[in-house]
Amino acid sequence: MENLHIEFWHWLIFGLLLLALEVAAPAMVLLWFGFGAIVAGVALWLIPPLSIGWQIIIFGVVSLASVFGWRKSRFFREESITSDTPDLNNRLRSHIGREYALTEAIINGRGSIRVGDTAWRVRGPDLPSGSRVRVTGVDGVIFTVEKAG
Repeated sequence: MENLHIEFWHWLIFGLLLLALEVAAPAMVLLWFGFGAIVAGVALWLIPPLSIGWQIIIFGVVSLASVFGWRKSRFFREESITSDTPDLNNRLRSHIGREYALTEAIINGRGSIRVGDTAWRVRGPDLPSGSRVRVTGVDGVIFTVEKAG
């Protein structure tokens, strides 16, 4: 390793290359290693006789501390994220509370309704075809219903 001679600009170019790769493949990991390389380059610029061993230690410590610091701040926050549209990605839940007419009588707890152009299985109390039902829940792709009004 004594014959390996690295200049500060080597670290800076390496850091900028990692930052450019982060733009191409955004995983928020290469960004922090690029930051570590830039810090190692600045350290070598400020302290020119810094050995290659210390340069690598600075690069590794700063990179790993940055990665873990970012992950801790991002993934382990105490605050919860709430949405004003909690059913946005579960469209079936948006039918809860709506009323529909049975297209197939509910017999032994099973029947069907038509929502738009699609027939949906329902589960609920036995009712004749044509009865109005209100959706009270969703279990997979089956609506749970009750007699409306």
